[in-house]
Amino acid sequence: MQVASNSLTRRRLLAGVSGGVALAGASSLACGRTSSGPTSAGRAGKAGTAPKRGGAITLSFNFERGFDPHILQPTDTHIMGLFYSMLLMMDFKTLKVVPNLAAKWETPSPTELVFSLDPNARWHDKPPANGRPLRASDIIYSYNRIQSDDPRFVSKAYLSSVDKMEATDDHTLRLSLKQVDVTQIGNLALPGMKILAPEVVEKAGKFATADTAVGTGPFVLQSHELNIGSQVVRNPAYFKQGLPYLDRVDLRAFQDSQSEWAAFLAGQLAHKAVPGQAGKKFEQEQKDKYTLEWFGSTGSISIAMPNTKRKPFDDPRVNRAMRLLMDHEELKSAWVDVWQGRGRYSSVFDATTSDVWDFSEDQYRQHLEWEAPKDDAIKEALSLLAAAGFTKDNPLKFLLAGNGGPDNQQALTPLMQSQYKRDGQGVVNPDIKSYELAAWNGIRSSGQFDYFVAGHSSGGTDPDVFFSTSYQTGGGRNYGKMSDPKLDQMFAKQRAMLDATERKKSVQDIVLYMMDNCPYGATPSNYVLNATQLNVHDFPAQGDTYNELAEWYEKVWVT
Repeated sequence: MQVASNSLTRRRLLAGVSGGVALAGASSLACGRTSSGPTSAGRAGKAGTAPKRGGAITLSFNFERGFDPHILQPTDTHIMGLFYSMLLMMDFKTLKVVPNLAAKWETPSPTELVFSLDPNARWHDKPPANGRPLRASDIIYSYNRIQSDDPRFVSKAYLSSVDKMEATDDHTLRLSLKQVDVTQIGNLALPGMKILAPEVVEKAGKFATADTAVGTGPFVLQSHELNIGSQVVRNPAYFKQGLPYLDRVDLRAFQDSQSEWAAFLAGQLAHKAVPGQAGKKFEQEQKDKYTLEWFGSTGSISIAMPNTKRKPFDDPRVNRAMRLLMDHEELKSAWVDVWQGRGRYSSVFDATTSDVWDFSEDQYRQHLEWEAPKDDAIKEALSLLAAAGFTKDNPLKFLLAGNGGPDNQQALTPLMQSQYKRDGQGVVNPDIKSYELAAWNGIRSSGQFDYFVAGHSSGGTDPDVFFSTSYQTGGGRNYGKMSDPKLDQMFAKQRAMLDATERKKSVQDIVLYMMDNCPYGATPSNYVLNATQLNVHDFPAQGDTYNELAEWYEKVWVT
């Protein structure tokens, strides 16, 4: 059932969108980065200085969920690029896919991809792989594992177009696609697509200790102590000659963001995202003390997701009303600006993707859900709720669940509760509960929730990464089990579009349709100010505290 709304027509919302915007090629990711966020500041290091080998840096990360990249969110798997590798890599600066384990690739036809593996790639000299050469069959094994029907394997959508995998020899992999899919190359460069050795998986069990993490990456995981820290050391047999530059990367576990920030200011951490509200002042006052750069979120956004298999959230009228009650301007000013630095309206995508593919903020403001003041949206929401049987005498009561881990996520749940109560005017009355990280993952993946609002990762920047994982029927991160056959067809259609301008129009058609028909809502996306110690060079800017692929740490060096 579709819900009538007072939304804009497509013609009005698309007004002013140029059809000549430079977009991606067939890979859908080979485009230059644009940004509506603040410009970069500070110094990027000594210009013209050659990288220097040796030294170490310290970063903040706690491997709370083990070392199996195939069952974890991108927020966990990104850092595993220190010791695991992927077939291809994503450069988040340029949004281009570049070689990694695959030294090169070819497309003999629109539905064939042939990868030539780097002949020098070897597994770490740790049992049971013991330094043996990488084989094409290892990649096929890993991709078959990712495609498991086990719901823990959340990245299977990234291989949904693959029909056949063949190792024509130890160093050549051939993928045959079911149909033309311009997103497939980019999908192979996403954080969850790490390559594992079969013998390592068979022995690793729960992947809970450092000895179970055996990869082909630039560093070797030497030690790990939960809630204390970990250490990786240079891989002496790394297949990229001369890399990595660093001898070691130390990872420290922090229990709160305040102590983490204090450690950075004391020079104990190489890099840190500046706390949200402090960003603009910090940029002005500290620009000569650190390398500073604003960067948009990459692959993640916070999402408001009902369980569409539970009453009353199986009713589109209720879900539409809940979205209309979201106050996006307040979410931007009272949450994103406070915790991340700067917000941008969105309904589906992160900031990086929105900058290239999405509507502008001015265009969002013309749509009922984002209009200010909220009077018309609230009136429409209350009308929809009344039609569904909810009034002040019979209020909508449910449990609003949230992630009790990161500080910013702890702040999001009560803010959303206050919006629903205030703008719901007594008709909406949720209780809230925040869950510890380990429990939260199980609750979300098993669908044991009424409604949740929390950070949500797709891992990539192409629009289809968001579509296929979180909104497509059966998607690995579609925890609320929404299913819209029309939307699924729209998703499939845009994947086959080779013309970039045509595809952008299709993507915006999808976003417009989702604004009025999707049960899931999204908070504004964010930009954060990256701060890096001046003696650390070529450290990759990050979308927030954890979204950059650690594969790029191979090129970091210190003076």
